[in-house]
Amino acid sequence: MTHVAMFDLDGTLVDSPRAIVETFAAAFEALGESPRNEADVRATIGLPLEQAFAKLLGVPQDDSRVADGVAHYQEAFRTVILPRARSLVFPGVAEGLAALRRRGVTLAVATSKFHASADALLTAAELRDHFAVLIGADDVTHPKPHPESGLRILEQLGARPEHAVMVGDTTHDLKMAHAAGTGSIAVTYGVHGRAELAAARPSHVAETFPEVVAYILGALPDTAVVDGLLDDRTYHIEFNGHLTNHVKHAVVALAGLGVAPERIKDYHDNYIRMTPYGCAVEPARPPRRTIDDDNWLELVGKRQDWAAYCEFFDRRERELGMPELLRRYLPHLLPGWAGALQHATIHLGWALAAGHRWMTIEGISYLAYSYVSCHPERSMPSDASNASDAHGPEGPKNSLLRIAGYWEANQPQLGAWVENLVGEASADIHPELARSGLQYRIARMLGEGHPLIHDTPGWIESQDPAASWDQLAYLVTLLYLAEPGDFLLLHLITALHAMRAVSDALPAGQRTDVVKAYWTGILGVLFSRGHFPRPAKLTALDDLFDTATDDLSDPRWAREWDWHIARAVEEEEEHNPKLVHVMRELWHHTGGRSIYRVAAGQFTATPELPPTFEQPPTD
Repeated sequence: MTHVAMFDLDGTLVDSPRAIVETFAAAFEALGESPRNEADVRATIGLPLEQAFAKLLGVPQDDSRVADGVAHYQEAFRTVILPRARSLVFPGVAEGLAALRRRGVTLAVATSKFHASADALLTAAELRDHFAVLIGADDVTHPKPHPESGLRILEQLGARPEHAVMVGDTTHDLKMAHAAGTGSIAVTYGVHGRAELAAARPSHVAETFPEVVAYILGALPDTAVVDGLLDDRTYHIEFNGHLTNHVKHAVVALAGLGVAPERIKDYHDNYIRMTPYGCAVEPARPPRRTIDDDNWLELVGKRQDWAAYCEFFDRRERELGMPELLRRYLPHLLPGWAGALQHATIHLGWALAAGHRWMTIEGISYLAYSYVSCHPERSMPSDASNASDAHGPEGPKNSLLRIAGYWEANQPQLGAWVENLVGEASADIHPELARSGLQYRIARMLGEGHPLIHDTPGWIESQDPAASWDQLAYLVTLLYLAEPGDFLLLHLITALHAMRAVSDALPAGQRTDVVKAYWTGILGVLFSRGHFPRPAKLTALDDLFDTATDDLSDPRWAREWDWHIARAVEEEEEHNPKLVHVMRELWHHTGGRSIYRVAAGQFTATPELPPTFEQPPTD
C-alpha cells in the first residue's frame, strides 16, 4: 500500500513568509500602491496570488491591477526569494524528508504557488528531488482549501486517502486534508497560530519539523501484520461445501479503512474461529494433481483442486510476471466472474487493488475453480439502447430503467418463468450449488439466458470503460438503496470494485470486455431473483441523488464516516466493512456524491442457511 505525505511549501518546508511580505511590498511599490500592513499580507499566505492581490487591493479578481500585481510579484520572487532559498529551509526539513523516504513514504507538495515558481523554489532550496509529485495552483481548477490538489496527488500515486497525511501551517491546508479524507498535521512555526490551527481539527499539532517526521513514522501501520494475513496459506478457500472464506476480503477492507493492525488481526482470528454462518473455516487441502498449460482448461468450473490451480498460477507468474499472466489467462476466465456469488472475482480484484501478489494468485485460481459462465458470446447489439432521445444516448441507468419497465409490464409471466427454471435440475451445474439456493439460481439463469440479458447496449462499446465504471457504480448503489441490505445487491457493489481493478490491470484493448461481462452478469443475477426493482422507485431515488453532492470540507461528513467505520469494525458480518470501504472510496473518487455516504450505512445481515444445508457437501 502506498503511504503518502503531502506538504505545503511556504511556511511549512521553507521559512518564506517574511520574504513573501518583502516581495508583496516590492510588487505594491511597482504598482504605485502603498505597502499593505504586514499582518494583512501574512493573512493571505496560503491563498493563490490572484486571490491574495484581490483581497489586499480590495478589487475583484478580474481587475487588471491583480494581474499586474501578480506579474510584479513573480519578478520580485526571482530576485528576492530564490537567491536565499537554501538558507530559508526550516531546521530538520532536509534530514526529515530523507528519513521518510527511507521508510518508504512517498512525498508530494500541494502548494498555492504556481507550479513553475514552486518548482524553482524547491530546486533552489535543494529539496526538489525528494518529491514524486508537485501540484501548484495552476495545476488545478480549485486550489486549496478545496480538496482537488490532494485528490490529484492521490490519483497520480495510486494511493488512498486513509494512507495519506497533509502537513501545513495554515487552515487552508487542514481544510483541504479534511475534504480529501486524509490525515493532517498542523505546524505552529508558520503563518497561523496554534489556536487558529487547532480550531481546524488537525490530526496532530507539531512545534517542529522533526516532530512532524516522528508523528508520521509512528503512525505508519505495521504492514507486516496485514501482509502476513494476506500471505497466509493455512485455510481452504471454501468451507461447509461452497461457502467462501471471506476473511482476506475483510482484511483488505479494514486496512483500507485505516483500522489498526492489531484490531484487524483480532477480526481475522475471530472469523477463523467462527464465521458468521456458525462454523469455522477449513484447513488447506493439498494439491492432488499437476496443472499445466496443456490441461488447465479441463478443470475450469469443475470445483476441483483449487490448491493445484494456485500452484499452477504461482509458477506461471514467476515465469511471466503478473501483467502477462493476467493478459494471457483472464480473457478465458472473465465470463465466469459471477460464479461463487462473485467472491472469486472479489478475491482477485481486491488483491489487485491492494497490490498483493499471493492473494492475486488465490483469486485467479478461485475464478478457475468456481467458474460459471455468463455467456458473453451470446451478446447481440441492442437496437433499443442505440436510440437517442431528448436526454441523449442511452447509458447504464436508462438501460436498466428500460429493462425494469419490461419487468413491471410482464412481472407475472417473468416471475413464473424464473421459478419454473430454477426449480428444474440441470446436469450442467455442479451438484454442490444446489445446496446454495442462491448460487444455483444464478447459475441456472446464466446458463439459460434471456434476450434482454444478452441485448448489449451501445454504450459498452462506444464509451471509455472508466466512464462506464463510474456510471455503473452509481447504478448498482441505486439498486442497493432500492432494496437496502439485500445480500445479492451488495455483492454487485463489492464485485464492481473488483471488476474495475481487474479492468485496470489489463491492457486497454481488453477492458471493454470486462465491462460487457459485468453488465451481462449483473442482469443474470437480477433476473435470477424472480423480481425486479420498480422503475418508479429507481427514478425517485435517482431524482434524490443524481446531483446531490456533499461539501467535502464539512466536518459533519468526516464524523459520519468515522461512525460508519466504527460500526463496521464491530460487525461479525464481514460484508459490512467491505460495503463501507467501497462506498468511502467512491465518495472520495466522485468528489463527495451523497449516495455513497448514505448507502454506506445500509448494513446487511448474514442470511440464514436454507434447509438444503442439512445435506452433506458434495466435494
